[in-house]
Amino acid sequence: MLEKDELDYIATFMLKTGERLELESTNDDHATIVDVKIIKQTERTYRVAGIINIAAGFVDDIPETIDQELMKLKLTPKKKVILDDHHPNTIKWFDCGWIMKEIRFKKDGKTPDSIHYHMGYRLYKYLNEQSRQKEEELAQEFTRWKAKVKMVKEAKTIDFSPQRKRGISHCKKNLHELCLLELSELKTVPYIPNTWPMTKIFKYLDFLLAFLQIDLEKKEFDWKEIGASYYKEIGGSKGFDQYKDEFIEQLESIAHCPAALLGMTSLGKITPVYFSGQLSGNFSTYQYGPVHALTDLAVSEENYETSADIFWLVENRAVLTRMAAEKNFLKETNSFVLCVDGHLRSAHKQFIGQVLASSSIKQIIIWSDYDSAGLQIAREIYDTVSEHYPSMIKWISADQTVIMNWAEYEQHMDHFLKNNRMEQEQVLGGAVDWKRWIQ
Repeated sequence: MLEKDELDYIATFMLKTGERLELESTNDDHATIVDVKIIKQTERTYRVAGIINIAAGFVDDIPETIDQELMKLKLTPKKKVILDDHHPNTIKWFDCGWIMKEIRFKKDGKTPDSIHYHMGYRLYKYLNEQSRQKEEELAQEFTRWKAKVKMVKEAKTIDFSPQRKRGISHCKKNLHELCLLELSELKTVPYIPNTWPMTKIFKYLDFLLAFLQIDLEKKEFDWKEIGASYYKEIGGSKGFDQYKDEFIEQLESIAHCPAALLGMTSLGKITPVYFSGQLSGNFSTYQYGPVHALTDLAVSEENYETSADIFWLVENRAVLTRMAAEKNFLKETNSFVLCVDGHLRSAHKQFIGQVLASSSIKQIIIWSDYDSAGLQIAREIYDTVSEHYPSMIKWISADQTVIMNWAEYEQHMDHFLKNNRMEQEQVLGGAVDWKRWIQ
């Protein structure tokens, strides 16, 4: 006979509203197949809505491995699939309790209306056990990682620059904050992308620790040394290669400075920050006119401010160059335009933070492409500016109207993206339109 847990599983995931289960009276303790009726009953009617066939008599153990063809079905408790009743795999999976068969009847309670297969209770238990074991392994791995963080030693003989000292301090703070978390909280912290799977998150944790360790030990080092010094095994130098760009970007975001200023010599690239408008720093000043470019190194070492009232944050260079080329527009409207160039990097975030902290901006206008990537960029820009700026923020919609609330803009874009895609350049407009958006 079926256990209560199995009946509860069926009732939870397979029954519709107003249905209940009823065991067939013909079932016996030695049956190889148990039939369970699905009953739809009201005060006036009693109807057999369907029947569930469940294998019985198999050895209910938890195997080390499971048929990969079965796993390819990607069954979930609520998912139902159509299988060939006579296929050897279907017969084998059913007999072993991995799947169960549901037959739904027409209103006469006898004529089959549909036949589907569902995840069996045995498979449900197996996957839950696998998940539990994996969770336990991850918890142990997280505990071991925390212990490694506590063993990090301070640098004693290397004379670091002020920027590097600040960067190291930020990294240490981040590591210690991570050490205070429970495993379940790793997916919710703002400085780890919530789209990353746990395997990638743990690789990133190792990278952060590896970077800090070598950063404290050596004045200069290259990318390959990070993995090699951490894993200390053949192939260890390639340990972080798969996620190189993403991990460096996250590192620079928490360190608030480029990896090059932290001693890393082998990146061989400089991140440009394109803009137009009045800008001044400790060592440089820019006036209205052409498009200018800063480097991520300059952003880290300077502290920039602008006299502008309007701060435009645009996705594409074409928009930046068009606005800069419009004679006297930026000067007349006292505007400053920053281009994130298709991707909001740590240098952009740091620059935005500097400008908003040291300037008197009256409104921010966010303008990105009208596709899913553009919506994501708009979200990231909003998250960045909202940390520093509580006042007027605007978004430019595809129909050239101004939206002044993120939730409203997100809803507008979700609706728009169901049937449309559009780049900024397609609704570029001109000075008359831009001035209207400012008002």
